[in-house]
Amino acid sequence: MMRAESLGMSGITTPALEARVTDGDGPPLSTRVMDAEGVVLVECTGRVTVFNSQAAAHFGIPVPLHIEHARLPGCEWVRDDGTPLPPGDSPLARALAGEPVDASPWHVLRPDGTRVVLRCNAVPVRGGDGQVAAALLRTHAVEAVPESLLDVSRLLAEAGALLGTSVAAEAQLEPLLKLLVPALGEGALLVLRTPGAVGDEVLRVAASLHADSGRHALLRDLLTRYPPDPSVPGGLPQVFTSGAVGRLPILSEEHVVAIARDAEHARLLREVGPHGCLSVPLGARGNVLGALMVLRSNVLRSFGAEEEHFLTELAHRTALYLENARLYREAREAVRQRDEFLGIASHELKTPLTPLSLKVQLLQKQVVVLAREGKDVPTDRVADALDVVQRQVRRLSGLVDNLLDVSRITAGRLRLELEEMDLASVAAEILYRFSAAAAQAGTELGLEAPVPVVGRWDRLRLEQVVTNLVSNALKYGAGHPVIVSVEAQGTLARLAVKDHGIGIAPDDLVRIFERFERAVSDRHYGGLGLGLYITRQIVEAFGGKVSAVSTPGEGATFLLELPRGDIPEEWLVAHAAPGPTQSE
Repeated sequence: MMRAESLGMSGITTPALEARVTDGDGPPLSTRVMDAEGVVLVECTGRVTVFNSQAAAHFGIPVPLHIEHARLPGCEWVRDDGTPLPPGDSPLARALAGEPVDASPWHVLRPDGTRVVLRCNAVPVRGGDGQVAAALLRTHAVEAVPESLLDVSRLLAEAGALLGTSVAAEAQLEPLLKLLVPALGEGALLVLRTPGAVGDEVLRVAASLHADSGRHALLRDLLTRYPPDPSVPGGLPQVFTSGAVGRLPILSEEHVVAIARDAEHARLLREVGPHGCLSVPLGARGNVLGALMVLRSNVLRSFGAEEEHFLTELAHRTALYLENARLYREAREAVRQRDEFLGIASHELKTPLTPLSLKVQLLQKQVVVLAREGKDVPTDRVADALDVVQRQVRRLSGLVDNLLDVSRITAGRLRLELEEMDLASVAAEILYRFSAAAAQAGTELGLEAPVPVVGRWDRLRLEQVVTNLVSNALKYGAGHPVIVSVEAQGTLARLAVKDHGIGIAPDDLVRIFERFERAVSDRHYGGLGLGLYITRQIVEAFGGKVSAVSTPGEGATFLLELPRGDIPEEWLVAHAAPGPTQSE
């Protein structure tokens, strides 16, 4: 009778097997013998206690954690003619049912479609109570275990057909991995760089797949809880840093200890199992968009040159697909923005023209009537009409200036003429210009600028930036106070414009500085959606940055940070405060 001293083991053993399964009439089964044959020990619960690397090579599967109904994942026991055996007739099922199976040839259809002949014997392992607790299966290859033949042309054709079916790029990535699993390996990942990430880049797993359902769930859990981090030494293949093909022969225990972020991370890495990895860059038009990675648990079968070439070609095609899909999305978005902008621009340009035209027509009629009667035209009527005309002309001029600025920025022709000036004085002047409009709207303006903040900037453009920020605060401030503060921090000047109005939603904060973007409906608030975009471009031309923080319903604060430029050392220490803001 067989005894099961290894039933108390937890986890999956490797070729360096420490457990010893003994036969009551024979010597212990040593690690050396186990390495020469496939050894599988499965408990009646389906828990896999032993599954050595030779067994993985024989059956062509990664080490399973658990099996159902004595069936190895993806494998089929078949007769000589290729027809499947009934589930209960396999040697493992018979041993779990308590029947010893003598060594004899058995045919196995592996997940990759290849068929092997294995000499198998299986024995039930009984516990102290005499009941079957597990089954021990030993396998030897009767003939050389066939390698999976990679049909490169077919796989590339299938990949091309798959990628050509939709422009929704990431919807096709997991089906793409199914072409690789299990044909090329037991698992696959597709990792992408976050669009727009600069410096501290962020990587995300766009798709993942594992042939074993248990490990598939573990892999998803691992990647969700511990996403790839390029800052962890040794945690990612060199493909992400150098764009070169990377190989990891096996995720050893030493490697796990080196890259694990905590004990739970290490546990998940071990449970996913020891895998080798081949990673190739997703390169398109000189950019590395991410990496395609294939995992293989059978470390005795290394990735060959043909497999590397195929994976590299597939990654290149996938990268081009992703890049083209991105360009297509951007083109569609640009067309949408253009159409929306043209509609808004037409409305905005027409708005001042209507009262302008009506006022001119009315004045013309009055002049004609009075001239026929031989009367003088009243000066107050002319002045009133001209005042309306002047306001609308200024509004039209501002709209046209914004359009011209966008044209200059797009063409790279935004020029700066630098001179020394005081940012606090510029802010005070802008607030004075808005004082009449603010008083009419019942909005209180305030300036907090205790000392001069001198730097080298373009006066016209600096005034344009502050004007845009104050104008926005008045427009969306709902009549509540608007406070402008100016301060210096060494060689950095800071200006903040705070209102207490409608605020900005978190999702809108990330896009309000883009061209033609608006956080509010154009029906309720006018404008072309260009002011903040122009502001950001000017500020970045100064070498600074502009940002916004807000809570919806509680107002917003726009923060401007500008380098003060090459100024005398004495200007870094202010000596006097600017004069008070004029209120009329």
